[in-house]
Amino acid sequence: MSGGSGPVVIGLFDSVEQAAAAARALRALPLPASAVTTISSVALPDGAVSSDPRPIRFPWVVALFWFVGAAFGAGLTLYSYLVYPLITAGKPIASVPPTIIVTYELAMLGALLATLVAGFRSIGLARFRARKVFDPRIHEGKIAVCASVASGDEAGRAAGALTEAGGADVRTEEGEL
Repeated sequence: MSGGSGPVVIGLFDSVEQAAAAARALRALPLPASAVTTISSVALPDGAVSSDPRPIRFPWVVALFWFVGAAFGAGLTLYSYLVYPLITAGKPIASVPPTIIVTYELAMLGALLATLVAGFRSIGLARFRARKVFDPRIHEGKIAVCASVASGDEAGRAAGALTEAGGADVRTEEGEL
């Protein structure tokens, strides 16, 4: 999907077949695959209209923060043993079972927080600067095929391709996919 904010051509379609034809027409133009996307109120099979070429990094972020939480938990318990030593038979001891419990709990807290933040970011709820393109008629069953374009000439060709494919309402607006 497009990383920056710029002109986006949006076409609304009544059926998946029309939307797929529009996506094929946009791919016939010299547009990169990452510049064409679909917005629908129902889940569409992957590749039915357009596919998302971005890699999924979600599990790696969660695993990374699990290890960060585990390291912080182990460090916290070891630090607390140094600050508040438990003297037994004249020697300070570090008890292993409480260390394991605190380490596990903070590792899970790190993974949970990473899951929440990465989840919000991956579905687009963590974007605050750029205006996302959307049409309320998508909730009524329409399928939006969108293309991020660079210039006015490219926008005209994309709008023409969407109109020829049977787009009910084709327009260009500023925003981000």
